[in-house]
Parts: sequence; C-alpha cells; structure tokens
Amino acid sequence: MSKGKTADTAPRQQTPSTPQPPQQDAKKASAPENPVKGLKKLRYIVFLAKPYWKYGKMYTLVTLLTSVVLTPLSSVAGTMLPKAAIDAVMQHKTTPQILTAIGLYTAVILVASVVQLIIQQSYAAMAQMRIQYNLLYEVNERALYTDFKYYDDPEFFSQFSYAQQNFAAQAQQVTYLVPMLLNSLITAVAMGAIIASAGPVLLLITLGFVLLQTVIQLPQVKMNADLSVELTDWSRRTSYVYRNLQMKENTAEMRTSSAGEKLLRAFRATIGEITQRYAKFIRATMKYVIPQGALSPLQTSIILVYIILFVIAGDTSKIGLYASLSAAAATLSGQLSAVFSNVSGVFRSVVYGERIARFFETVSVIEPPRSGALPPPEGRYAVELRDVTFCYRNSDFGIRNLNLTITPGQRVAIVGENGGGKTTLTKLLLRLYDVDSGQVLINGRDIREYDVHALRRRIGIAYQDVRILAMSLRDNLTVYNDATDEQLYGIIEKLGLQSVLEKSGGSLDVQISREFTEHGIVLSGGEAQRLALARLFTGPFGLLLLDEPSSALDPLAEARLMQVILDKSNTATTIMIAHRLSTVRDFDVIYHMENGSIIETGTHDQLMAARGKYYEMFTKQAANYID
Repeated sequence: MSKGKTADTAPRQQTPSTPQPPQQDAKKASAPENPVKGLKKLRYIVFLAKPYWKYGKMYTLVTLLTSVVLTPLSSVAGTMLPKAAIDAVMQHKTTPQILTAIGLYTAVILVASVVQLIIQQSYAAMAQMRIQYNLLYEVNERALYTDFKYYDDPEFFSQFSYAQQNFAAQAQQVTYLVPMLLNSLITAVAMGAIIASAGPVLLLITLGFVLLQTVIQLPQVKMNADLSVELTDWSRRTSYVYRNLQMKENTAEMRTSSAGEKLLRAFRATIGEITQRYAKFIRATMKYVIPQGALSPLQTSIILVYIILFVIAGDTSKIGLYASLSAAAATLSGQLSAVFSNVSGVFRSVVYGERIARFFETVSVIEPPRSGALPPPEGRYAVELRDVTFCYRNSDFGIRNLNLTITPGQRVAIVGENGGGKTTLTKLLLRLYDVDSGQVLINGRDIREYDVHALRRRIGIAYQDVRILAMSLRDNLTVYNDATDEQLYGIIEKLGLQSVLEKSGGSLDVQISREFTEHGIVLSGGEAQRLALARLFTGPFGLLLLDEPSSALDPLAEARLMQVILDKSNTATTIMIAHRLSTVRDFDVIYHMENGSIIETGTHDQLMAARGKYYEMFTKQAANYID
C-alpha cells in the first residue's frame, strides 16, 4: 500500500464484472410507469380484498353467509310482522292466535339477531383484530424491505404514512362491500316483491326517489376521497410536532430556545390550512345537502298519501297491508340507497386502494430477499472500492471515481470535514445504496452477489447518533448475536458499563427506556455510546464500521475506549470515521476525504510529515487543547 499524499495503489483483484442495477429516481420508481385507467382500476378492489382472504378465509365466509341469509331474513320478518299482527286483530282472531302470529315472526327476528350478535362478539371481533394487525405488520415489513433511497423522498413518506393509517381499515371496508351489496340486493328484491303485490306505482315512486338520492350523492364521493388524501399529508406535519414534543431528548431545547414555539406556530398554521380546506369542502358540498335532506320526508309523505288514497281506499281490512307496505317502502328505499352507496363505496375504495398500492408497488432492488445470493464469507474482510461513483438524487454532492483497498484485519481511519463523503462511504459498504458505476468488493466479490441481510449481520456498526431500543438491556446488547448471561456481564465490564448495571439492579432484563414503564432506566449519552459498542463484542464480525463512536465521552474515557476498540479490531477489519484526529493516531492507515475524493493517505506520522491538510487540521485541534 502506498503512503503519503496519494491514494492507495495496491494491485487490484481481478473479478468478473457484475451487471449494474439501474439507479432509479426515487420519485419515479415510487409511481407506476403506466397508470391504470377505466374499469381496470377495479384491480385495486381485489388488491384490498386479498389480504382479508389470506388471513381470514373463515371470517370472510361467515361474514358473507350472515349478510346474504340472516340479515335479509330478519328484514323480511320485521316488515311482515305489522301486517301479520294487524290482520290477526282485524280478523277477530283469538288472543292466543294473535300472540302466536306475533311470536313466530318475533322468533325469526330474535334468532337471526342473536346469532349475528354471537358471531360478532365471540368470533368476528377477535378475527378482525387479528387480521388488521397482520395487515399493519405487512405495511411495516414492506417498509423494512424497501430500499433506503426512498427515505430521501417525501412522497414515499406520504405513501407509507397513508398505508399505515388506511390499509387495514380500507381492506376491511372492501371485505364488507360484497356481502353488504348482496344483502342490500336480496333485501331490496324481497321488499320489491312485497310492494309489487299492491301494484307497480308504489315501486316506481320508491325507485324514483332512490335514483334522485344517488344522483345527488355521487359527486360527493370523489370530494370525500380527495379530502382524505390531503388530510393524510397534513397529518404527517402535525404528527411531526407531536413526536418532537414527546421526545425526552428534545425537552431541554424546547424550553431553552424558541424551537417549541416555532413548532407550535407551525402546528397552528397547519390547523389553519386544514380549516380552510374543510371550509372549501363544505362550500362545495353544501349545494347537495339541502336537496338530499328534503328527499326523505318528501318520499315518506308521497308514499303515505298513495297508500291511503289508492291502496286502502276506505277498506279498513287493508290496514295491516298499509303497515307492511310503509315498512317495505322505507326498507326498499334504504336498501336501494345502500346498493348505490356500496357502489359509491367501490369507487371510493378504488381511490384509496390506488394510493395504498403505490406504496406496495414501490420497486426495490436491494432489500427484498432473493434466491441464489451468496452467503457472506467468514473471517476478516478485505474491502475494495473500485472506480466507485455515486451521487444522491437531487443533490450535487457525490463520490467520483473513488479507489480504496483495505486488507483483512487492517485498522483504517477516514477523516475530513463534514460533507466530505465519509458517512456516504459507509452506506455504500453496507449496501444501503448501490453505486452508480464501479464496484464495491468484499473478499474479491462484488457486494451485490451476497445476501445483503446476512452480510450486514457480519458487519458491526456503531453510529454517532445511537438509537437505543425501548426494550431490555439484554435485547439492546444482542441486536447482532445472542449471548449467554456470562458473556454479557463480561462485555459490560470490558466496556465500562457497570454504571448501567448498577441502575438496573444487576438485571439484564430491565427496560432501557421509560417509554412503556416507569421502572425503566435512562442512559447518559456516554453510556448509550458504550452500549452501542458493546453490541460489537457479542460475536465475530468480518468488518467493523465506527462512525464517531466516542463523541459523547470525555477525553480520558475516550482514550480508554479507543484502546478497547483497537484491541477488538485484531479480529475484524476496522474502519472508523473521526473528526477528533487524536483518536486515530494509532491506526494502520488514515484516509483524508474531501468533496467525495481521497486527497491524502498514510499513517499519522507520514501525514504529519507531509504537512498537508491533515497536518493543518491536527495542529489546529491540538492548539485548541493546549490553549
């Protein structure tokens, strides 16, 4: 390996070139290339219905059976009950006969209602909960296996948030649509038959009013769907305020600066936008509200007049028929309105389903599991970046024609000012992004040939911004590999985490958070960073990536911890990103990055002797300590 102010020029390993997957623009990849139009959009109904059938075949069949048998049967019995009772009275039947007539119809209604209630309480509610949690799991699992590049795209976050909030509910709604539609049609046919027995005029009156009601309702369907989509986007903004005010680590800043007030102003502004949008929606729909409200009482009055004047016509023996016809007309009107409402629901579900499907149709290249991928190699890793070029979308920053070779077990530091490309380099080594051109090689093979998830389990990572899970100390220590209690206690002692063990009362099962319990413990910044590093001692790794792993520690604690890291690196190739150059003096080689390129390479002594930018940075930092 060459030293001094030049990039490493060690001979490259010859490997066959691996085809480059297309680097897609996140926004374009997250939208369908050929938008679905016309009746083909009904595919989104199938898309929403499939999960319920997948997780609840029996539930779907029970719901269908209840809707097409029990509910219509109850409606018909309820409609005929007044006629049976009144006819029995008008025909001067005995009291037992009258009660028997009433009892038979009541028994049918009672049995149908009780059976439906039993199904709902003992089976359906539990089945719905189980299915809905499975659907939420699918959304989050899909997000986990979606390429990292999409998280740079606000549109993806909107789709993700929308799917989280609406997928389960809309899938359930679609599952109800078919049974409800069949229920409405069967009940409507039965009511139509009852009404038609008194002549076609009453049937035509009822159908006419239902048609008018549908014409009034249809324009409001798209308005409601569009409003729902817009509210989801606004919901993300209000949720951002909620999260920041809830996070304990933000508490001090919110109170000691104007950050909290700015967030509240942003929240109020968002509420103002929502209110204005609602006002616009109300103005647009108000012209439909008055006629829609007038139709029902007008329909009832016309049907009442018709039955009295043209059906009963002075014949009191038909009072029972009048009662049934009134009930049948009201039920028919309601069921036909329900038919059209369910059809409108189909259109609404198409709108919802299309937006949810965009999230699931996001094309990912890296994260989805694939067959034929190679298992990661054992032992210490050799790392090579060969003519690597990578640029973020919608950004001028990038890495261009980077060459870098790291031998197995080598301890490498990457230094430089912010924005130089150091963290980007680690993301490429983890294959969070694919390069635009060139190759990233692990042990001489293109990183894309390996099972990416298994490979990442062999790469230990400690970030500057530590994310501690709201789980037990044991769970936080074993995110990479399981370990025995004896091993975990040894790691805790080695990393100087005895203070955490004292807080936990010696237990590995105490919660490292008070997110869910007041009995959890809270870690300092230094303890959190030590814990993150402790994870790297639970098993063998081929490569360690350390991104400012000791930034929250005081200099003495940092020096002790660096010695532990350097000892550990004897069993793994180690790459450390650092801003404090005092921490990398003992590393085998130091790369100085600037604007996506390596501008200096060498040991600490060589770079100091070269008196380049590394020398300038180191002496300035040292002067700060001396001053």
